[in-house]
Amino acid sequence: MYLKKTVNIWLPILIILALVGATFLNIRLSERFASEDGFATRYMAAKYWIKTGLSPYSQETFEATLELLGESSPRPDSLDKGRFIDPATYVLFYIPLSFLPYPIAKAIWMTIIELSVILSAWLCLKIVRLDLSLIETLLMSLGALFFYPNLKMILSASILPFYIFLLVWAIWLAMNKQGRMAGVLFFLAFAMLPISLVIAIFFMIWMGARRDNSLTTIYFIGLLFMVLIALILFPNWIAEWFEAYLLLYPRFTWIDTPLMRVGELFPGASRQISIGLHVITIIYLFVEWYGLPSKEQRGLQWKLSLTVLLLYLLNPLKPISYMILLFIPLFAIYKYLNEKWRVGGRIITWLSFLGIGVVYWFKGFNQETFVSAESTLIILLLALLCMLGLQYFRWWALKSSNALIETI
Repeated sequence: MYLKKTVNIWLPILIILALVGATFLNIRLSERFASEDGFATRYMAAKYWIKTGLSPYSQETFEATLELLGESSPRPDSLDKGRFIDPATYVLFYIPLSFLPYPIAKAIWMTIIELSVILSAWLCLKIVRLDLSLIETLLMSLGALFFYPNLKMILSASILPFYIFLLVWAIWLAMNKQGRMAGVLFFLAFAMLPISLVIAIFFMIWMGARRDNSLTTIYFIGLLFMVLIALILFPNWIAEWFEAYLLLYPRFTWIDTPLMRVGELFPGASRQISIGLHVITIIYLFVEWYGLPSKEQRGLQWKLSLTVLLLYLLNPLKPISYMILLFIPLFAIYKYLNEKWRVGGRIITWLSFLGIGVVYWFKGFNQETFVSAESTLIILLLALLCMLGLQYFRWWALKSSNALIETI
């Protein structure tokens, strides 16, 4: 009884202590595990701009990043190779950390990633409305930290989990018809997660059918505002941004979608099969959007789950980094299992969740530690399971009535 009365005191203290402890642990982890470093480029871009006024895309900033990483074991991120290639506005997000020594700043960023992963998993559970006890919800959210793709992003100080959290949060807000706040989060995530544009359009259609255009208005105003702020602070940033891209990738060699991995299974016709799969997937995506405006929460959840899955398959950048989005269709499948079979569904839910985690753990760590190019199995396994599960429960999700579910 005393604990319940004082929860507003001891719970925030406990959370702060946990975050501080995680930060000290992250300092040790970053020293022990040598991997790619996705944070150093942004740290140096913010540090050099705020102290010297040099452009984030400048050669001096690039050389300073390589020098910083040369003092420790991590190597530059495989995508940017030490060059800042984000839209200029995003430099502002890293300025507070740029005043700290790099090891501490990186450890704090790793803690932010860990918090983003936990909250993303928790929001995914809320989005699909999977009925779990408080203990089960905590275990599943915390368990997401030890899922190999997420653990790799933490140890490499990736910048993507934070923006994925913003995207998942935006989805939850949009599903609850909070269009203005959802629009803000969608436009903040846009440049770092281009697939978020398609998800934003998905909700623009759904909310527009209900005569609510708040998301659409805020979204496009926000994008314009970010571009104007960038042009004021960095007048030549657009030209410098394209130049940085061209220096790294004069051709489209950075594209690596999961569907391309499927094509590689057939070496003799990999290019043709890959192109065909991309075209079919895009057509299938828009076909499934037919009837979207009339869907309420239950049908919306299934359509959203399929949309996220198909966008994962089409995503051209670092597929493993986007895998946390697959928790939405995965948790939706668990919801249908628990609805259909109360006891058996709960058992299958936990056995499959643990089983998937074990498979990814052993398959991931059987490779050279934290290599950038993941195996086809790691990239495709969870997506394949989600596709099969969504199709199996299609009628259950779209056609069965709530009354029928409640009587089972």
